[in-house]
Amino acid sequence: MSSLFRSIQRHAFSRGILYLLIGILIFLKPKQLFDAGVYLIVGYNVLLGVINLVGYLKNKQNGQVSMSIFYFIVALIIWLFAQPIVSILPIFLGILIIIGGATRISRALNLRQYVNISYLPMLIYGIALLIAGIFILFNPFGSLIVLFQFFGIVLTLSGISELVTAIKLRNYKNPDVF
Repeated sequence: MSSLFRSIQRHAFSRGILYLLIGILIFLKPKQLFDAGVYLIVGYNVLLGVINLVGYLKNKQNGQVSMSIFYFIVALIIWLFAQPIVSILPIFLGILIIIGGATRISRALNLRQYVNISYLPMLIYGIALLIAGIFILFNPFGSLIVLFQFFGIVLTLSGISELVTAIKLRNYKNPDVF
């Protein structure tokens, strides 16, 4: 179990930078990033369909034709119904943010026992995440772009928190902190 915590601690810096960059991009260009994500997923499914179709033409295996048709249908469904599918996303996002907030609060309460580490910023951040997650959960069908921008802000703050935690605790060896 200790190796899991060390792995999480070891990758906190790179995870923080990734969260920070993606969060800023989402905040600045939410519509473009959403559209690009949809087209990327559709393109990936079409590519898998084409690969299976080419495999069928070479090997004449019926399983590859059915998989090819499946990938084309999935791509079409995602392309046509991306907006309705994504309207469900705020509910899942709210749940994930609540879990993230509860985790931050738990980490902060674990840090409380150490005199030289301030737990208050992480506790405030955890409470803010918890409140934001509850708000999203009870208002899931508001403006999706605004919610996506809010997600970008939360992701940016999470990235900053990860970076601060990684820098402060990089030499700390006790896995109970995490």
